[in-house]
Amino acid sequence: MKRNIALYCLCGIFLLLSLGSADELPIPTYANSVIISIEHSPADFAEVDYIKSRFNFGLYAWLSFSRTTINPDLPWHHDWNDASAGIQSFKDQVNALIAACKKKNVRLHIVLCSGIARALPLYRKAKQEDIRNCSWYNDNKLASDTQIAAPNALDEFVFGTCSRYARKLRANLEAKAKAAAAFLKQVMDENPDVLIALSGWGEAEMNFNRIDHLRNLQEYFCDYSPFAVFEFRDWICHTGMYDDLSGAYKGQGYAQGGTKYQGTAGLAQFNADFGTAFTTWNLKYYNWSLADEYDSNPVDEVSNDPNRIPISQYSHGNMMPSSGAGYIAGGFDPPRSMMTPGAFLNLWTLFRQTMVHNFVKDLAKWMSEAGIPSDRWFSHQIATDYLWGSNPTWPELYNRYYTSASPLWTSDVRPYGSIGATIYDIKYPPDVFPGEFARTTKYGVPAIRGMTDNWAIMEYDAETYPSGFAVQQSSADLILQQYMNLYNHNVHLINFFRWLDDSGEHRIKGMNKEAALASFIERIRDKARRTNLSTVFSPPKVAGLSAGYDSSVFTVRLALGGKIWQGQPWNWKDWGDFSHFEIYRSQTPNFTPGPGNLLATATDYSYDDRAILVGATYFYKVRAVNKNQVGGPFSDEISATVTSPQAPVLYVNKSLVYFGATVGGAVTGKERILVTNTGQGVLNWQVTKSTSWIEVNPFSGTGNAAIE
Repeated sequence: MKRNIALYCLCGIFLLLSLGSADELPIPTYANSVIISIEHSPADFAEVDYIKSRFNFGLYAWLSFSRTTINPDLPWHHDWNDASAGIQSFKDQVNALIAACKKKNVRLHIVLCSGIARALPLYRKAKQEDIRNCSWYNDNKLASDTQIAAPNALDEFVFGTCSRYARKLRANLEAKAKAAAAFLKQVMDENPDVLIALSGWGEAEMNFNRIDHLRNLQEYFCDYSPFAVFEFRDWICHTGMYDDLSGAYKGQGYAQGGTKYQGTAGLAQFNADFGTAFTTWNLKYYNWSLADEYDSNPVDEVSNDPNRIPISQYSHGNMMPSSGAGYIAGGFDPPRSMMTPGAFLNLWTLFRQTMVHNFVKDLAKWMSEAGIPSDRWFSHQIATDYLWGSNPTWPELYNRYYTSASPLWTSDVRPYGSIGATIYDIKYPPDVFPGEFARTTKYGVPAIRGMTDNWAIMEYDAETYPSGFAVQQSSADLILQQYMNLYNHNVHLINFFRWLDDSGEHRIKGMNKEAALASFIERIRDKARRTNLSTVFSPPKVAGLSAGYDSSVFTVRLALGGKIWQGQPWNWKDWGDFSHFEIYRSQTPNFTPGPGNLLATATDYSYDDRAILVGATYFYKVRAVNKNQVGGPFSDEISATVTSPQAPVLYVNKSLVYFGATVGGAVTGKERILVTNTGQGVLNWQVTKSTSWIEVNPFSGTGNAAIE
């Protein structure tokens, strides 16, 4: 029996030690917080107010608003060296968003779109000037027969090329990106608590507007622009801009390529390795040269590129000549069909994906060079190898993967930035899709978490309700499970898409998604990204204390320090696991707090000590206690000395409540005052009488003192 008692005592000691040694509450930082960014305009003040009142954001769950998309636009004929002036409309948009966020004390996340794969009207003039700036399908068409006939085909259906070899297009893109980066760095420096994160380019990918949803391998796919094909060749051979000694992209060519494929002998080796029969490295269609003038001065609105193909020369369905200036028999050309697998098709697929990857990584590099921290810049890719429940280990992937050349790995822009991807799930009626859910998150979320612990999920929706289907929304609890799945995979930023949506596909407000979001925030707000939701941090040391004696009311007033950490905005009541303060008092300096010194507990940031004596000096120490009743370190000691009080003010025919004693009557001139005890219970009054004032100090008990 004694042995059992000893064991129980030992277990109790260990329990107390474990409670007392819990991790101390860390100061909230960008790194240890989850950014809850809601796709909605921060200038909609009514909705912002509603969101702030509806959700209990906390120390480590930070409210942000996302703007997906914002499009820096540098006019096609603007001087690249003066790009900062050319993107003023972009600056104005950002400044307006910043002003709105500052007015409502919220944060901002914005997504930049290039005009190549999104915001297509930005490069209409570029595509008109030279259709090689367009993304070409494998039949050398810019769009389908129906699409090309649309009045605004260039703005709706024709993507730009991602090729680095579209030199004039790339110069405009780089100039505006670098100008935007410099501006955004300045804005972040001036508003570090507002502009919390940036993304871009928004959903960069190949053109998928001719996709056939009934098959995986596609009949039509991009990009066969002469710029892209020429870059493919140099990427293989490590020539041109991929020259390993002098190229702008040295060291970035095909890892198994290089000098072995250069020249006539190299071409023969390539043919042997890849089963091709080219007779020249010159392009089969629309050959050109890096020696061509690419119109390096765009201001004059005259292009000097000798091989440009203006939109007026585009002949739909007739851009694959078999003779003439635009054709070289035996010339180099990528595979034109997905239907015949082989090493050459695999190489072309890899390059197409690499071209997309380079497109987003170059932007991240420009942002990094401007000084934007890599943990604040996210890519924003379409994870096409995980769309709607697909998986890259499957023999056949989702059809968007084959057309858009944007697998998840294209989002990896490290070390210049962090990984982000659009990942959302679709819900169907069970009679349409028995499993109901086509979850991109099923394999995509574990995959992106396996790449990094600083990742963002973009345009996230736990269940999108496609138009035209009578879909019943899931319960808030089921949706909450999906949110927790993200959290358990250590997501850093969630772009919840979207707060309002008239179509109903993505709407959050008023839906079970809203209730789930409220529960989600409540669960994670105090956990500092710890996936163990039972984590309750121990309180830090209480700082910022003060004590002062107020003689007018005979009270020592303690200010307990509303801020958890000095110099930080967070109050103790912002911490959901905060319980109360314990206040200890002694008349001996440097005392060790114990049960006998416990004066009181308090949940507010102040306490009035009225059980005091004239002439005494009191020493105080305070600690905070969490909801598990674990106390933090004791504060530094503070003190206050009680001196003689000032005269109380007594009013004729009125009563004055004074330290629990009701004093009434009149005091005029130098009449004599007598205080008698009329209360019930044990009282111990210290009474000092004078001709003009009276001091009544209750040591204990309750009751009344009456003037006679």
